[in-house]
Formats: sequence, structure tokens, C-alpha cells
Amino acid sequence: MNAEPEKKFGVVVVGVGRAGSVRMRDLRSPHASSAFLTLIGFVSRRELKSIEEVQQISLEDALSSQEVDVAYICSENTSHEDYIRQFLNAGKHVLVEYPMTLTWTAAQDLWELAEQKGRVLHEEHIELLMEEFAFLKKEVAGKDLLKGSLHFTGRF
Repeated sequence: MNAEPEKKFGVVVVGVGRAGSVRMRDLRSPHASSAFLTLIGFVSRRELKSIEEVQQISLEDALSSQEVDVAYICSENTSHEDYIRQFLNAGKHVLVEYPMTLTWTAAQDLWELAEQKGRVLHEEHIELLMEEFAFLKKEVAGKDLLKGSLHFTGRF
């Protein structure tokens, strides 16, 4: 099963903060999970030119490129909805970091748009794949949570 895949999906990463940087790192690694994916470039509002030999491309080029099949949206939460809508309307599949949108109504609208366009819209929470989460999951296994709270430290 080490054969080269017939079709590779071209991926663009939108946003190069923590989540976007991890996505780019993983897409560049020769792991079996990325065998069907080719990193085409990244989109950022900052002028960066390239990051570790991955070229920055404009949003317009990412939307119109025949090479780009999939967009990984790793930008600020407030911009997710707009980026998802643009990429779905351009005929691209979308993977978006949690939260997909800031409202339930907007999320429903985007799911319907993805279905109409025949495209995949997948919401993911990259932190659930990190070592810290696995450690915490082990620590709380078999214990009863008596009280808890969530402290959000990100900015809008």
C-alpha cells in the first residue's frame, strides 16, 4: 500500500498562527495521513512572502486556482464564516478550526451551502489532537468532575 495516490488534493492554509502553522508543518511531513494532500501555499493578511519554503498566495488566487481543491481555515474566529462562504462558492472543500461560526444560524446556512455545492465542510478542533489534551484526558479518567469552568484566553 505504499503506492502513490492517483489524485492529490491541493490545499491552501488560511491563517498562519498556531493552528495554521501546525497544519502547514503536518502537510509538509511525509506522513501517510497527508499522502493525498499537496500544500499549494498559504493566505495571510500579513505580507510574509514565504514560510519555510511555502509560498504566500493571495486570497483571490487561492479562490480561483484550479490547483486548490481544499482550504484549511485557521484564521481568527470572527473571519471563519466569510472565508468558508467564499471557498464553498468557489467550489472548494473546507476544513475549518472550531468554531465554524459565531452563530447557529450561520452554521446551518453554511452546511446547506456545502450540500448545494457538493463539497465537504468539516469543523475540527486541533487542540484535541495535541499532547496536552491526551495528558489531561488521562489525568481525569475515572474521576468525577465536581465543578468546572472554561477560561477563554484568546482575543477577538
